Amino acid sequence: MSFLTKLFKAFSDLQLNDKQPLHGEQLDFVLVGSMYAAQQSAYLNSYTTGLSEDELRELLEEYWDIYSNEDGKEVLASLIERNTDPYLSVVYEAYEHNERYVEILKSGLPGDEDSFQQYLQIYRKLKDVIPEVTAQDGVFENYAALKKTKDAGWNYGRASFIARCCFDMGYLSENELKQYLEASYLGLKKFCTTWKEYTSSYVYGRALWGGSHNEGMISIGEDLLSNKRSPLRAKVNI
Repeated sequence: MSFLTKLFKAFSDLQLNDKQPLHGEQLDFVLVGSMYAAQQSAYLNSYTTGLSEDELRELLEEYWDIYSNEDGKEVLASLIERNTDPYLSVVYEAYEHNERYVEILKSGLPGDEDSFQQYLQIYRKLKDVIPEVTAQDGVFENYAALKKTKDAGWNYGRASFIARCCFDMGYLSENELKQYLEASYLGLKKFCTTWKEYTSSYVYGRALWGGSHNEGMISIGEDLLSNKRSPLRAKVNI
C-alpha cells in the first residue's frame, strides 16, 4: 500500500477494533501512537494493529530495519531515550540566541568534534523548521508552546506504534508490549499536557525529520481530535 493510498484511507475513516477494544489507562497508552496508527490506517484502540503481515514486514524491515526481538528492542530504546538527551536544551538555547550559537554550543556540549557536528546539524534543522511550523495554523500558538513539547510526540508516538507492530509480528510478548506502551506514555506526559499538544509535537517532529509539506499530518491530527469515531475526541488531558 503506497503512502498516498494510506493517507487517503486515513482521511476517509479512522480504524477501530470493535472486537478487542481497550479501555481506560490501557487505551491511553496505545493512543500515544495514534498519529502513526492513523497514518498507516491501523487500529487506534487495541494492542493489535489490524495490519496484514506483508504491511507489517514492509514497515518494520524497510523503514526500521527490524527483523527480530533484538532489533525491535534496540529501536524502541533509542526512540524512548531521545527526548531525555540533556544536550537538547543547549541546542534550543543556541536557537534562541542565534547571534551567539557557536559560543553556546561549544561551551555547553561535549568537547569532541563529532558531538559538536551532531548537535550543530540539529541546530540547523531547528533554524529551518521552527519558523515554518510556528507559522502554520492549528499547530503551535507560539515558540514557547513548541519548546515545551519539542518533538516528544514524534519520538514516543513512533515507539508506541512500532511496539504494537513488533507485537503483531511476534517479536514482543504481550507483557513486553505493555511495558513499552507504558514507558512511551509516561515519557510523553513529561512534555505534553494535552492530546492537542501531542498531535502538534508529532507534526513538529515529522517536520524535523522530513522537512516541509506536513499538511497531511496536520489534517490527521485534526481528525483525531474532532472525528466522532476517534477515541481522542472525548479526551483533553493526557
